[in-house]
Amino acid sequence: MSREDQLLNRYGRRTGMEVPEGYFEDFVLQMQRKLPAYPEKPRPQLLSRWQRIKPYVYLAAMFAGIWCMMKMFHMASENAQTMSLDNPPQSLVAAVEASDPVEYYDYSLSDYELEYEVSGSYDDMTEFEQDFGYTLQPEYASIEIDNNKVTRS
Repeated sequence: MSREDQLLNRYGRRTGMEVPEGYFEDFVLQMQRKLPAYPEKPRPQLLSRWQRIKPYVYLAAMFAGIWCMMKMFHMASENAQTMSLDNPPQSLVAAVEASDPVEYYDYSLSDYELEYEVSGSYDDMTEFEQDFGYTLQPEYASIEIDNNKVTRS
């Protein structure tokens, strides 16, 4: 007799571990009761018709904008080739005549630089008054401009 057979005769096949009656019948229910609650995955929302076509509408608008921009560049380049500065169109002349000289003032100049530039442009205060339509106050009437220097007489 082999050693294994001797052990089986002496101790038998029973290990002493048994499953209680009906244990596996309600095993799943007991396990579900013992587990903590598990949140359900959020379900994706159904998209409306607008939400589905919105990217395509935006893409079409972008291409339409690019087409309009290219059309304007093309039209401007055609006008630039035919435009002559000797005889400008009436709308350009009206725009230049209606423009305000204050729009073109360089605000980056300091007061000293501005005074130097203006005083260099005029020999007499009457020219300044005529160009700007401004009458000097009496206390400033005695100012004379001489070689880019402002002096009071």
